[in-house]
Amino acid sequence: MPTHLVITTLQAAGLSATSNVLAQYITAHREKKPFAIHVRPLLQFVLFTFLSCPPNILWQDFLEDKFPGYTSVGGERMLHKPNTARKFLFDQTLGAFVNTLAFVAAMAAFKGKGWRGVQREVERDLVPLMINSWKLWPLVALINFTFVPVNQRVIVASVVGLFWGIYLSLFAALD
Repeated sequence: MPTHLVITTLQAAGLSATSNVLAQYITAHREKKPFAIHVRPLLQFVLFTFLSCPPNILWQDFLEDKFPGYTSVGGERMLHKPNTARKFLFDQTLGAFVNTLAFVAAMAAFKGKGWRGVQREVERDLVPLMINSWKLWPLVALINFTFVPVNQRVIVASVVGLFWGIYLSLFAALD
């Protein structure tokens, strides 16, 4: 595995763990209970990050290879708007769908649900979670595709994902 995949995955896992612990703290505070770290959901969240981060890095590399974001015109580097639009469209549709489906299915499976239980949770949660994700991630994707080098996009998304992860942790805790 290339070094940037390992480093970025470890960074993303650390941010994921942080977001889950913060979500647990928020939940304890809301419920007026003493704060204690629940290891199982923490490990589930981190495991999901270890599984999902490398494919997301490869996805970003694929999008950039297929649709280069910048061209050189007369020695000047210029944003290639049609390619950026294509990357954005693929990322916010196919990429978002696959990531959201994987998250919902993995969290259900981690909770010990069988195939039918996973299917029910996907049917119940996929569309609402996708809609909520489109309130944040299109802006992040646009910034990433226009200003951030491809090898740093997943970590930038992971930093934003620290806050999204709090939301997802709270979402995953619902049953």
